[in-house]
Amino acid sequence: MNRYFLYLIILNMMINVIIFVPKILIQYRYEGAVSAVLIAIPIGFTLTALYCKAIAKFPEKGLPEIFENTKYRLFKIIHFGSIQAFTFIAGLITLVGFIDILSRFIDPEMPKIFILIIYLVGIILIIQMPTERVMYFLEIVLFLNTPLIFFIIFKALTSNSLSWDSMFEVGTHLFELPNLKALAAATYVFSGYTTLMIFNRLIKGKLKIWNFIAVVFLGLFNLFTTFFIPIGFHGSDGANELLYPWISTADSLRLVYSPIERVIFLFLMFYMSITLVSISVHWHVALELLKGTFKDKNSKIKKWIVLSVFILCSLAGGMYSNTVLLNEFSVYWLQIRFYFEVTIIVIFFLWARRKKA
Repeated sequence: MNRYFLYLIILNMMINVIIFVPKILIQYRYEGAVSAVLIAIPIGFTLTALYCKAIAKFPEKGLPEIFENTKYRLFKIIHFGSIQAFTFIAGLITLVGFIDILSRFIDPEMPKIFILIIYLVGIILIIQMPTERVMYFLEIVLFLNTPLIFFIIFKALTSNSLSWDSMFEVGTHLFELPNLKALAAATYVFSGYTTLMIFNRLIKGKLKIWNFIAVVFLGLFNLFTTFFIPIGFHGSDGANELLYPWISTADSLRLVYSPIERVIFLFLMFYMSITLVSISVHWHVALELLKGTFKDKNSKIKKWIVLSVFILCSLAGGMYSNTVLLNEFSVYWLQIRFYFEVTIIVIFFLWARRKKA
């Protein structure tokens, strides 16, 4: 298996546990979320396979290198610009959402702007590093945090407070027609492969079939735990009343013999670094696409203009957004992202097939 590929997949799956995917799935638990989750698995696998097969035709190259000598410069600018916007928004939603979580559950008295500035300093430093170093940073974070996150999930699955009856009750709505909003949220769990547009520079050789089998099982496990465990702890109706179902679920767990008894503090501590690296990966992709679009003597100036836009948008989002507005925006953004992602991948797959031929 290629570990770099799996790192990107696992990172995206882990970050979606705490932000908006659980809330959306639980909201439509009686209206097609269960069938949407099941359908999302083959859709996510298919999109992953198509994109990986297409980009594998250009080994150790990202999109900037693939389109370096294209004659259609306007098409390149539009193509790269649209992807930059979506990857930036993906990181921005994660950033603003997690800042709201920290402010709500850790220190409500501290202004959000202070926490946001601390995160922005780290993110801006990381995204300017070479792609290889960003991957090393991701590897270290996952190596330290993933076993502990899996331990917390294990504690949740073996807890006496987990009601399997509530989970089975929601499961009885399997034959409801799939809900589009739930489907868009569920397929986003698999979207870590899209960062290969830059991180393919580090992928040596073709991806083996075992990588894609791992994606299926990881996606199935992630969607099951993300969707059903909060329902098992809070009930099929109670879980829908929570703004952040998994944060409240972590707060329901206790480690009796641990120096820190309340799991929520450990859970948020682990996710601080995971959130930092997830945002950095998305914004690094956006920044590298920008650098690949404009290769001229003013590229550094343009880079800092874009970084300034990143910072200003983040500050505006942190100061003027609220939880309800962010949730509503995320629902619509996930649907637009789903259509955009499918379109881009199909076009790129057909183009790569024709180009190689």
